[in-house]
Amino acid sequence: AQKLWIGTYFGGLDCYDGQTFTHYKHNDANPGSITEDRICAITEDSDHNILVGTLSAGFNKLDSKTKTFTHYVYASDDNAIHSNYVSRILEDRRKNLWVVTSYGVDVLLKKTGKFIHYIHDDNNPNSLISNNTNNIMEDKEGLIWVTTREGISIFDYQTGKFTNLDKQSGLPDNTIIDLQEYDKNNVWASSPNG
Repeated sequence: AQKLWIGTYFGGLDCYDGQTFTHYKHNDANPGSITEDRICAITEDSDHNILVGTLSAGFNKLDSKTKTFTHYVYASDDNAIHSNYVSRILEDRRKNLWVVTSYGVDVLLKKTGKFIHYIHDDNNPNSLISNNTNNIMEDKEGLIWVTTREGISIFDYQTGKFTNLDKQSGLPDNTIIDLQEYDKNNVWASSPNG
């Protein structure tokens, strides 16, 4: 059945099935509830779980059968996300989850259940162009495009490296808000300057 998922600011997560609303809100007494009520991102994975990014409490996976949430929040160990602000989540064609945060991009690998982290490194021109990331897209060739406040970083699984684009490359602004692929050879990028 088709459902409409709605993320709110301080109102939690809502689901509308065409007849009734189901509300999901944080509850300190319920460890299976959503981690917080400010929702930034919603997507569905290939297993039909709903993935929900929040403003300050990481991301959540809603199990479609049990209706409980698994929490992915910042921790000091390597197998966690690097920031609790999650603006976008993408499941790529390899079924890895790309989590866009305020401190780089974290990737949850499907095969191992482990996170890998991509952050900016001044000494590596093939690292993420900026840690202040905001959006993500996978193109038809399987390249992962990450938008930031300093330009676009394009990840190629074959090389394991990023190619970076900014105003010097011809972008109208370094801050890129959204991307849309409209055919095999062209991507639209929107910015505050066109």
